[in-house]
Amino acid sequence: MTRESVIVVSLGSKYQEFFKRIRSSDLVKNIMMVGGGLAAAQAITLAVTPFLSRLYGAEAYGVSATYVAIINVISPIATMGYSNAIVIPKEEEEALAVARASVLFGFFSFLVSLLLVVFFKTTIASISGLDSHQDILYLIPVSMLIMSLLSTANQSAIRAGLFKHKATAYVGSVANTNVTKLSAGFFVPTGAALVLLTEVGKIVNLVLQLLIVPKNGVLHPRFWFGYRGVRGIAIKYYDFALYRMPQSIIRALGMGLPVLILASFFDSGVAGQYSIAILLLGAPVMLLGDAVGEVFYPKITRSIQSDIDRARRLVIAAMLILAALGSLGFGVIIIWGGELIPWFLGAGWEVAGEYSRWVSVWMLFMLIARPAIAAVPAMKLQRGLLIYEVAITMTRGAALYTGAKLESDIWSLAIFCITNALGYISLSLFVLHKMKRK
Repeated sequence: MTRESVIVVSLGSKYQEFFKRIRSSDLVKNIMMVGGGLAAAQAITLAVTPFLSRLYGAEAYGVSATYVAIINVISPIATMGYSNAIVIPKEEEEALAVARASVLFGFFSFLVSLLLVVFFKTTIASISGLDSHQDILYLIPVSMLIMSLLSTANQSAIRAGLFKHKATAYVGSVANTNVTKLSAGFFVPTGAALVLLTEVGKIVNLVLQLLIVPKNGVLHPRFWFGYRGVRGIAIKYYDFALYRMPQSIIRALGMGLPVLILASFFDSGVAGQYSIAILLLGAPVMLLGDAVGEVFYPKITRSIQSDIDRARRLVIAAMLILAALGSLGFGVIIIWGGELIPWFLGAGWEVAGEYSRWVSVWMLFMLIARPAIAAVPAMKLQRGLLIYEVAITMTRGAALYTGAKLESDIWSLAIFCITNALGYISLSLFVLHKMKRK
């Protein structure tokens, strides 16, 4: 056998061994499990979207997107960020106390938001552009309570590694939501219907998860209620309330700014065009990003606690893989999105096609940054992430406002998306730098 043949055989053997290790890796298996569930859910959503876009129209999507933007901004308050700490404690009793704190804050946020809606409904509707849909604001307190329970259930399942059960519940709720939206579209194709059925979908997700996930330890809902250990936990994990919760609010505000500003400076139809572009292009980010994030979070936490160098290599490898996968999909939209999106959605969605080109740039770098963001809590970089979110949100707002003052929705969105891409690059480099120094 020649020297070249020996080298080829040796390389082939090494590659076979490498892929064998990947297939047997628990991390990869769990990512595939979560990713499979998300893929099924996104496949359902994408299959139904062309029909929904022809039934409801841009204005209805604009109303729904505005409501969702408000919910996304305030939903982190539902648990004050404590639900994200459920996966961290080594002791089960401590994790249970974190779950109790999350649910307790959920009931508190329900009462506060209900009072705010009762007394300031008109003002909130005027600021958000929902003047003609004021009554849907009464869904906000309900959504806060549901989100606290759902977030607690989700993080408890992640802690226990029950990714299959969690994915099954999510797919079932997405299927139910899309089918009901499709049915309602023939009779009441309004933004209010989209909002109501979205909230019903959250309830279905919670109910399915409670039915499917085994009931033991922190996974048993009866242990989520009470006060035992809450005070100590609130103090121990204060950084989640002090840094993570505000950071999540500011990040959601930054993400919701395009909807609010486009609706304010232009109209709800323009906001609807943008929202459906985000719906379509956010699918792969949710598919890969959420799958990696949910599985990666507990693993990177343990790695940072035991071997920081290995953890840094793990983050870099995950980022490179996501960069390669993301470039393939988003590259197609950047080049041909102006033609593909209107063809998929139907007549009247041409603006969404143009938006999709710029949104793809933003989504690509958001996807790449997910592993670095997952390392933030274990690295105790919550404060740094909060500072980043404040700075990037201000920059996002300035970018959108600049484009709006030019009286161009395209320029407004283009500057916004480029700003986001640069922000995610900076954040990733910051996290990797901190890991290297530590």
